[in-house]
Amino acid sequence: MLRRMGMFRSIVVGADFSECSTVALRQAMRMAAWPGPAATRVHAVHVVDALVVEELAEATGQVDVRGRVQRDVEDAWRPWREGIPGAENLPLEVVVDDRIHGILERARADQAELVVMGAYGSRMPEVGGGTVATACVREAGMDVMLVRDTRPGGGSLPFRTVVVGVDFSPTSQAALERAAQVAACDGAELHVLHVFEGPWHKLHYKSFTTEATPAFQRQYRDTLQRRLEGFAKPVLERHRLARHAVQVLDHAGHRTGLVSWAEKVGADLICVGTRGRTNLRDLLLGSTAERVLAESPCSVLAVKPPRAGT
Repeated sequence: MLRRMGMFRSIVVGADFSECSTVALRQAMRMAAWPGPAATRVHAVHVVDALVVEELAEATGQVDVRGRVQRDVEDAWRPWREGIPGAENLPLEVVVDDRIHGILERARADQAELVVMGAYGSRMPEVGGGTVATACVREAGMDVMLVRDTRPGGGSLPFRTVVVGVDFSPTSQAALERAAQVAACDGAELHVLHVFEGPWHKLHYKSFTTEATPAFQRQYRDTLQRRLEGFAKPVLERHRLARHAVQVLDHAGHRTGLVSWAEKVGADLICVGTRGRTNLRDLLLGSTAERVLAESPCSVLAVKPPRAGT
């Protein structure tokens, strides 16, 4: 029987043995079996904080602390990966480094197209991702999926509802393409959403201008709706999605609109485009992406801007 080929050529998954990390590994192995033009390589990485190793060496006086830590991690890895389809023989790389730098360096060396990791570690926030996971999204040069799956099946089930935010930028076009690929592979319903804050929200309540009339508001929404439908049409047709919705949403404080819509439709994955890399956090991800990472109750796929020439 021929193996199904994956959509991604290379996936790096962070393994820290937490419950959320187990779900992340399940998702990574499941996505590696998606159809695509080439077989998918999955590389599992466990990063041991270099500071912890130094402190252990100083406290115990042992010379081979790194070797002992590596053996302990490998002993924990073998039973932990059991029961995860496809991971029975998956090797684990143990890296002593800063946790963020360690996993991203492995991803760069492997030319990974996707990093998959748990949205949180041993401490689970009610929404959003932990500091390490969120920092990885900010610093990564490739797409990152933060897995937050509270559904039965622990990452082994297909995504059912995917929401993607579109602002008509090239990055949101890349996010739409990724979201459509995921929806097509899993048979999920795709919601293409453009969130806007109508100018009438900013008018004084006594103001009477053209922008405040119901007719203008309807025309404004209809124009955005047509633009969004035109923007999404080539992608939807290319992936032949049977179940999809294209929707504009007037939401005061539009940065929270994407999460609100995802909650409304019961999404289990939000796709959002990020901005380019700079030293300014808001420009690094964009304010909407920041809010999604901080407030999403479900998994998030953060899609990086398309590279020049692609």
